[in-house]
Amino acid sequence: MPTTAAGAVVFALSSCRHQTQMAKKLEKLEQCTEYRTFRFRIQAFSNAYREFIEKEAGMTEQVVSKQQLRNYLHQQKYISRYNEDGKKAKSKGHHVWNVEAKKISRNSWWFKEFNRRIASPPPKAVVGVPYEWTPTIWDPQIRAPKVYFNSDWLPPWLRWENNSLRGIPPADATDCNITVTASYYQGKEVRHLKTPFTLHVVPHSSSSMFMP
Repeated sequence: MPTTAAGAVVFALSSCRHQTQMAKKLEKLEQCTEYRTFRFRIQAFSNAYREFIEKEAGMTEQVVSKQQLRNYLHQQKYISRYNEDGKKAKSKGHHVWNVEAKKISRNSWWFKEFNRRIASPPPKAVVGVPYEWTPTIWDPQIRAPKVYFNSDWLPPWLRWENNSLRGIPPADATDCNITVTASYYQGKEVRHLKTPFTLHVVPHSSSSMFMP
């Protein structure tokens, strides 16, 4: 499709000005330089995008079917359909699509791309204390997938076991850089996501037991 989902968002935001609450929110954004999250009901967004492509490119439902439209929107990096817990985004009991944007001029918006990533970094390891970290993948377009994690290199005291990083750091353990590779399916396509992390090791003490 020659038009973009970002264009549909602008169209949807503009069309919401007649709604009192949304209009007030948009007015506050006039002077705001930070990203703000907009939550759209799926059908309302799809309808706005349908209207947008018909107006801008003359693409009627005879040219682009509902299925084609849905598949196209499901692939857009500017739309987040799932939360970090892998569940569909909801607001007030309704499934929604999240969009993050900030206004950069009167008629211009800047949209944030959502990219798949490991949901959280590894916690600190404490010398002499059993360590365990079970990472998860956040993909804005699919439900939490089944993932296989591995690393090309790990310190001798650390190992992957049942998709959890486990081990007991010895007295001479130091901070180290590791790369976590996540492999999972998106449809029939295998995705590989490599993420570098610094694993911090701290000495054993009563206070270090509560460090994140």
